[in-house]
Amino acid sequence: MAILKYDGESGKIFISLSELVSTARRRIATALPYDDEEPMLSPVSARRLESALGDAMPQEIRYGFSAAGRDFELVARVDSADEDSVTLAREVEGNPEKPKRQELAEIRGEGYVAAYALAKNRGLDEVSIRFLYFNVSYEQPSEVWERVKISKLSSFFDKCVSAIEIYAEPEIERVTVRLPSMKNMKFPYSHIRDGQSEFVRSAYRTLSRGGVLYASAPTGTGKTVSALFPAMRTLGDGRRDKVFYLTPKATTSEAARECLELMSAQGVSVRAIILTAKEKCCQNGHLCKRSRKLCPVSACNSIAEAALELYKMGLTVVDAAVFSEVAKRWQVCPYELSLSYAELCDVVICDFNYLFDPSVYIRRFFTAGGNYAILVDEAHNLGERAREMYSAEISAAELSEPAKSEVLGPLSGVKRASAEAEKMFYDIFYPTVKEEIITTHDGSMRGAVNLSEIPPKMYTLVDNLLELCESEIYANFASRDEESAIRVSFLRNYYYKLKKLSDVMARFDGCYKLFVFFDDGNIKVKLYCLDTGPIIKERLSKGAGALLFSATLSPLGYYRSVLGGDRSDDMLEVSSPFDPSQLSVSIMDKISTRFSEREDTLGAVCRVIAATISAKRGNYIIFSPSFAYSDALAKVFAAKYPKLNIIRQTKNMSAKEKDEFLAKFRNEDDKSYLVAFCVMGGIYSEGIDLAGDSLIGAVIVGIGMPSLSYEREAIAEYYQEKYEEGKQYAYIYPGMNRVFQAAGRVIRTEQDRGVIVLIDDRFADPIYKKSIPSLWSDMRFIDDAKRLKEVLEEFWNPEGK
Repeated sequence: MAILKYDGESGKIFISLSELVSTARRRIATALPYDDEEPMLSPVSARRLESALGDAMPQEIRYGFSAAGRDFELVARVDSADEDSVTLAREVEGNPEKPKRQELAEIRGEGYVAAYALAKNRGLDEVSIRFLYFNVSYEQPSEVWERVKISKLSSFFDKCVSAIEIYAEPEIERVTVRLPSMKNMKFPYSHIRDGQSEFVRSAYRTLSRGGVLYASAPTGTGKTVSALFPAMRTLGDGRRDKVFYLTPKATTSEAARECLELMSAQGVSVRAIILTAKEKCCQNGHLCKRSRKLCPVSACNSIAEAALELYKMGLTVVDAAVFSEVAKRWQVCPYELSLSYAELCDVVICDFNYLFDPSVYIRRFFTAGGNYAILVDEAHNLGERAREMYSAEISAAELSEPAKSEVLGPLSGVKRASAEAEKMFYDIFYPTVKEEIITTHDGSMRGAVNLSEIPPKMYTLVDNLLELCESEIYANFASRDEESAIRVSFLRNYYYKLKKLSDVMARFDGCYKLFVFFDDGNIKVKLYCLDTGPIIKERLSKGAGALLFSATLSPLGYYRSVLGGDRSDDMLEVSSPFDPSQLSVSIMDKISTRFSEREDTLGAVCRVIAATISAKRGNYIIFSPSFAYSDALAKVFAAKYPKLNIIRQTKNMSAKEKDEFLAKFRNEDDKSYLVAFCVMGGIYSEGIDLAGDSLIGAVIVGIGMPSLSYEREAIAEYYQEKYEEGKQYAYIYPGMNRVFQAAGRVIRTEQDRGVIVLIDDRFADPIYKKSIPSLWSDMRFIDDAKRLKEVLEEFWNPEGK
């Protein structure tokens, strides 16, 4: 939600209890009830939380006050209140008897503010505050009472108000200027393309009423504007408070920026931000990872003033470069500044991680959630990204890293415990995998097994290490020796790895498998997420309506199921705006590119490539299923056609190398052939825009299926049992998406013409045909290279000129 909510009719600015306290804590380090010794916690004897609350009903305490010449009203929701006391029940992360320091600060801060409102409303000199800390994993909550005088409550409240009053001006401008401009905004282009109007209507309906829409909209539909336009209309109509535009990569963010700037140029007043990862915008070498005390800008005491300066600059979209410049002037962290400024924005453009990743999601927005419109661009990438986020692994060697480290001294409890943990790790998992260990042809010993449950001793092992590690981190914070920061950095990295493992263990259910791998004496365990649907659904629920869209969300039913949907969620397949005559799709279904036959068919594949490019001089990309195959194919083709201009994608290309590679396609002075050998699923198979004559054809070799693996086989088994489509979910649909993404590089605008040639006998299989988009309805199955050349020559020269 927004920090403040301005009501034009009453002229009041409303703020919730949690927003007041959390904003104050982010801005003013001293605005925390830390100054007294923290009270001891006592278990609520033999009572659950419900019993502890008794018959008490949640209540709302309202308190009006003035600040910065404006009228404010606090809305404090508490679990109960009587004449001179308030009760707040809050869930904590771990043991209710030992809440984390930051949790205590937040909860006690809310208690102090609620108590102050009660005291002022009833003329009290002091108020009792009752805190109940609970965790669903523990049998009973913990209870603590504080009796606090009005003078202390007043001092704390004034600090909180001083932290939020600076945001009044932007909120009033949002309600009186920005939202009306969005309510009356027109579609930013002179006409709506075919299929675009249906996309816009469906998106608005879903985003305004709630629910999730899964939309497949081909290239050329104008997906970015078709998503942003209805989303911003929901802001103007007062149905939603903020739009989050989520992308998998920076290039997609730029499309959203251009769209918003176009809208702004046409009179729409909008404030937006492109969030950049902390690692990319840090100016101090990530010193805060070692210790916040080492970073000169970690305090961020002027964060609100810096955010207000950004607001007054009046930029439509603020990005990392601007944050860096302003952060230097105010000596604040640019990343923290970007998060604070995001609270003032209408549209937040950011990576998938900021909503879906359990480690880095934006807590101020997505812990409780809010009245948000969530747009997920390039949604076909989300399933695999979420699988990575919610899977975890650790090996015996990694588990025992502290034992082998010279950073930790001999008295380190973590050092000793990690050595013991390694032995326990082997004792737990070696018996499960020993029957599967074999000696391979090179003499190494390997084996693997998957389990449906985590051995109970593993929970104990990880919990003990986490507790020791956390205690040792705090102890080193307090230490003043020169090596403490280095120890903290080492322990933190170890802690984060264990914490991710612990978090995944807590989620482990029927949607997971536990893999145990044995490799020449080292054991590794992997908690692997098979079904990302339930997780994605839970994260999308942090908003009020969501739109997931892509040019290649096909087949839609598959993507709806793996991206958290069910039969009650809408699906939309938008027809292509392009004339089918702009594209020629040919399938060479007499050539096999299966792994065992690839070497034998290299010559045949080269003849197809030659036939394709000989039909018209221009730029072509040859997409292969792997680097090894691409290199082999390029080598054979170059030997046969040495005079052609041939370039190759290589592994781990730098940004400069990538730019130089793409520049060759845009060289208008070069009228010769350009043949580029690339990899499906790589950096050139999606996210690049080669319009017009920059690219006139693509040859796609193979069906792009993921490699055979234990994990993929487990996915196949899971979905075979769930939908009787195991092979499709594990291999075919993901593979075909790579094909579609690669093919999508050819036609980018209404003026483009181009050819796509698919090589593999499996494209004729009905299971594979099920995924083929409607734009390819005129595709032809062709027997040989000679006939292919005739077909393509006819396409390029239909009147025989």
